[in-house]
Amino acid sequence: MKARLSCFFLYLFLPGAAFSDETVGPPDWMKDITRLPPGKHANLRPVSLEYTLDWNNRVNAGRVDIAIKSDAAGKRKFVSDASGSSTGFARLLFPYDFRARSIVDQKSLRPLTFQLSEKDRNEENSYDIIFESKRQIYTTTSKRKSETLSATSRFKFDFGQDVLSSAFYLRSQPLKDGDSVTMLVTPFNRPYLATFKVVGRESHKVKGTTYEAIRLDADVGKVNTDLTIKSYEKIKRTTLWFTDDEYRIPLEMQTHLTFGYVSARLDGQRWLE
Repeated sequence: MKARLSCFFLYLFLPGAAFSDETVGPPDWMKDITRLPPGKHANLRPVSLEYTLDWNNRVNAGRVDIAIKSDAAGKRKFVSDASGSSTGFARLLFPYDFRARSIVDQKSLRPLTFQLSEKDRNEENSYDIIFESKRQIYTTTSKRKSETLSATSRFKFDFGQDVLSSAFYLRSQPLKDGDSVTMLVTPFNRPYLATFKVVGRESHKVKGTTYEAIRLDADVGKVNTDLTIKSYEKIKRTTLWFTDDEYRIPLEMQTHLTFGYVSARLDGQRWLE
């Protein structure tokens, strides 16, 4: 299984075939998508965040760096830049590097564009997504040795998110105990259905520091080309923690698999303004 270590920050995703048919109607599960306006935590102070990716909190697997700023012209958009790579023993087995950029409307917290480029030992891929009000347009380019392939596809339903904008929207909500938020998230060229349920409040220790945190459990399913949802039997549970304060900083994400768990944990934070 070719797992992209960088995207364990929010989800454990695998790439899949692209969508090309816009003639079918919306599936029943689209009714479950949360369409509430952004909550009172919509504003986010410009910040730089660093995360360490670990296997069972013992084996260093990678790093992810994220910088979130307002655009220079009028501060009407969030611009989020992310980069990361596999490290240590994991890099010997799977050398991987990525860069991503998400541009999000500050008022609605809806994504406008998302770009991702990634490179491993044998292949380079790039994904460009344009988010319109009623559809998403994907352009995927893959380079392997001397061959380059490019394809454009569409998913015509509303309220799609990219992997970075989904965190903006989720943290903005009230997140009261028992609340749930369901989003359609596209990290590559295929949307996934993700439901986050607030388990409660607790003290959570990360890298030697204890935080007051909001704990959420996540249920993630892949959207097939026929618009059915495929769940992952090998994923037992995915849990996220946000700081329980005005900033709602993502602290940690753990994905429990049948053979252990992978975590992304906050390793550094710096305010940019």
